[in-house]
Amino acid sequence: MAILTYDEVKDKASTLRAMTSLDREEFEVLAVAFGEAWAQQEEQAGRVASKGGRPPQLRGLKEKLFFILFYRKTYPLQEVLGHLFGLSQGQANQWVHRVSGVLKTTLERQGYGPARLPEEMLARLADEELQEFGIDGTERRIQRPKDDDRQREHYSGNKKPTR
Repeated sequence: MAILTYDEVKDKASTLRAMTSLDREEFEVLAVAFGEAWAQQEEQAGRVASKGGRPPQLRGLKEKLFFILFYRKTYPLQEVLGHLFGLSQGQANQWVHRVSGVLKTTLERQGYGPARLPEEMLARLADEELQEFGIDGTERRIQRPKDDDRQREHYSGNKKPTR
């Protein structure tokens, strides 16, 4: 028996966003495209729902989408993921692999796939609105050179690591 279901979370905006990074409207729009990609994948694999067999543990497209978005957002152990969705660890693993490909296909069709070439990235950035804020990265340790003169070039002035 599943502890987490989309139907229980869909009316709780902050919880849904915390679990999937999407609000309800965004989720519903993505679910339509996800359903099309799922149907195509099932057809290509030769699976027909009316042929019988054991009913799937994740019923409905929204449950499948919620499952994979929750997994991708929080990355729990598969044992925990299985417990939350009423699956064994092995079943959770199978569902993660099966549904991940459909999500990837869905996002690529909608133009949200990662840009692999610098030209693609520059074209995408040109289409974006100008942002009025920036995020400063955190200072990270680096492997300092053994040579004293080169070490001084990399010294930041901090005596202790920043927390």
